[in-house]
Amino acid sequence: MAEQIKKAAQILAESRNVLIFSGSGVSEESGIPTFRGKGGLWEKYNPALFGNIPGILAVFLFDTNRFVNFVCDATRAFIDAEPNPAHIAIAELESMGKVGAVVTQNIDGLHQAAGSSKVVELHGSIYRLRCIKCRQKVPVKRDDLISLVQALSEGKMKKRGLISAMRDFAGRCDCGGLRRPDIVFFGESLPKEELNEAFQLASHSDCLFVVGTSAVVYPAANIPVIAARLGVRVVEINPVPSNISTYADVLVSEPAGSAFAAIVSELKNIL
Repeated sequence: MAEQIKKAAQILAESRNVLIFSGSGVSEESGIPTFRGKGGLWEKYNPALFGNIPGILAVFLFDTNRFVNFVCDATRAFIDAEPNPAHIAIAELESMGKVGAVVTQNIDGLHQAAGSSKVVELHGSIYRLRCIKCRQKVPVKRDDLISLVQALSEGKMKKRGLISAMRDFAGRCDCGGLRRPDIVFFGESLPKEELNEAFQLASHSDCLFVVGTSAVVYPAANIPVIAARLGVRVVEINPVPSNISTYADVLVSEPAGSAFAAIVSELKNIL
C-alpha cells in the first residue's frame, strides 16, 4: 500500500486543479454512521417510510413519538460530529494550491468546518432550510439544531407542542411559505445547479480524488466516470473496491483519514 500512497502523492504533485468527490465513508470517520451500512439509521427506521417527505409526514400524523425519535436520532450524530483527518487534509491541500473544489454527497458541513472554501453539496445540508414556495434558502446554526433536539427530547410531546417547536425552529419565509430541510430525500431529484456545477468541475479538473463513496447513487455516480472518460486521472480512496475502481489510475485501499494523512506527508516530501 505504501507504493499506492506514493503514486497518489505523485499525481497530486503533478496536478494543478484537483477535485475531491466525497461520500459517506469520509463522514463515518467523524462518527456519522452511513445510512445504509451496519449500525446505520435504516437498520432502526424503515427507509421506505422515513426516507421521504410523505412518509415522514405520515409518521408525524399517526406516531408522534416515533417521529420525534427519528428527528433526534438523525440529527444528534451530525451536531456531535467534528472534522476528521481526511477533512483537515483536504482543506490543507486547498491551502497548498492543489485542491480547487470539493463535491460532496454528505450533508454534514464538515468540509466547510475543516476550512474548505469551495464545496458543492449534491444532497443539500442539514444546516440549511429551504422555502417550499419560493425556494429561498436560509442557514441554520448548530446551536439551533441542538436546541431543537433538546426541546424534542425532554419528553413525550403532543402534536400541538411538536408543531409549535418545529414552527419556532423553521419559521416562515418572507414570502409566507413554509420551510423544510434543504436536503434531498428519496424520490427527489438532485439540485440541477449543483449537479451541473459538479459535472463542470469534474470535466475541467486534471485530477479527481474519489473518497469514501460506493458510487451506487446516480446521477452523482456518473461524475467520476465522465471525468475518467475525458482523460482526468482518478485516484480512489476506499477500504473496499467500488463501482469506480475499474476507472481508477490508483486505488488506495485504506480509510480516508489515514490515507490522506500519508498522501499529504508524501506530497510534502516530493515538493
